[in-house]
Formats: sequence, C-alpha cells, structure tokens
Amino acid sequence: MRTKSLLLPLAIVSASATAPAFADFNGGDVIVRVGAAFMETDDTSVLADTVLVDVEDPNDPDAVIPVEAGASLDLDDETTWFINGTFFLADHWAVELYHMNSADLDASISTFVITPDAEFRGTDGIGDFETSVTSFYVDWYPVCVESWIQPYVGVGVNYTDIDQDWLRPVFVDESTNYGLLNFGSSFGWTAQVGVDMTFGRESNWLINASAMYIDADPELELGFDAFDLDTGAVDTIRIKDDLEYDSWIFNLGVGYKFSF
Repeated sequence: MRTKSLLLPLAIVSASATAPAFADFNGGDVIVRVGAAFMETDDTSVLADTVLVDVEDPNDPDAVIPVEAGASLDLDDETTWFINGTFFLADHWAVELYHMNSADLDASISTFVITPDAEFRGTDGIGDFETSVTSFYVDWYPVCVESWIQPYVGVGVNYTDIDQDWLRPVFVDESTNYGLLNFGSSFGWTAQVGVDMTFGRESNWLINASAMYIDADPELELGFDAFDLDTGAVDTIRIKDDLEYDSWIFNLGVGYKFSF
C-alpha cells in the first residue's frame, strides 16, 4: 500500500517535468523569425531635380539659348528574404533587430531636355541594384501575455544601404559613355505594425506578418551630357542631391520563441 501511495504523486511530478511550457510572451523571452520580404518603393518621390542652363546659340555666338534638363528614376518592387530577433525586456515590451537582405530593384531612368524650339525625351533601363535595410525597433505588445495571438507596434531607426559598387553608364552607344549614376546610404526613422500567432496554446512555433515604413534619403549623383540638339549641344549636367527613397516593406515568416 505504501508503494502504491507513492506512485501517483511521482507520476504527477514526472508529467509536469516533461510537459511543454505554455507559450506565454514574458520578459526574458527571445523570438527568432525568418521569411520573405516584399519591398515597395515610393516611385512618385524618386525624382531628380530639374536643371536650368544657358547654352550658346550656334547661329549667334553673342546669344544664349535657355535649356531645361532633368531626369526621373523609376524603381520596380522586389521580393527578398529577412531575418530578425526580438528580446522581451519585460512583459509587453521588446527590442527588435531586423535585416532585409539584397533586394535587387530594377531601375530605369527617364531624361528630358527642353528648349524654346524643341523637346527631347528618352527612357533607358539601367539594370538592377542591391538594396539592404537594417532596422532597430522598440516594440509594444498590448494584449495579455497568455494570448497566443500577439499584435504589436514598433518605432525605431533604419540604415538603408544601396550597393556602393553600383556605378554604371546611363547612356551608352558603341563608342561613348554619356553619363554616370551613383547612390549612397542613409539613416532614417521607421515604424511598423505586426502580429505573431503561435501554433496553439502550448507551442513555441509561430507565424509572423508585419508591415514597415522606411524613411530614407540616400545621396544620388547623376551626370549626363553631350545631347545633340538642332540648336546645339547641351552643357554637361550634374545633379547631386538626396534621393527621397521612402519605402514600404511587407514581411511574412515563421519564428520560434525561446523561453528562459
């Protein structure tokens, strides 16, 4: 009888030791996520400034012709991958480090030259270039820690990097390069909304979806020249300015939560 009386409590202790812990989101927990990221740039703001120059009139050396020249940059959307890690400083509050790697954005450039008597426009594809985004967020999880559906919001800073090795001619014919395009990198602010949803009350595996807004102003250097016009050649045009590179990033991935 004494032996049998000890079996039930021992079984309960053994079952408790081997049962999985509840998937609560508590201070000290860590979440690692990986998945797909879709980057959508704001094409309406990716514009270079217009330049006004005076060109010598080939028919009258003492006169000049006003010329308006400029360019706009069009960027396609792209899907790539991301990885991030979240550490809960306390219940409901976490810090997150996020990285989206190498989105190969196809680009095309449209140029125009306008004189009082003529207008010239052209569009050329200029290939793709790699864009990476690294962000640091402070996230707030408003619902109770026991919930297996955890929405959150976050604000932070981002570093947007456009491959510094990307430096190509804009206009190319059989013998001459007519221009160059170069991008820099920048720091800016960022904000996000997202949700984690575990695979059941006792699972640490989860799916994640989030939307991030990225504010970035990398430097743009654009140069083009040697336009042949009926009225004469346009002077060399050089534009160096900050590029408004604001973007949305939409993420969908899977993650695992470590409880310590």
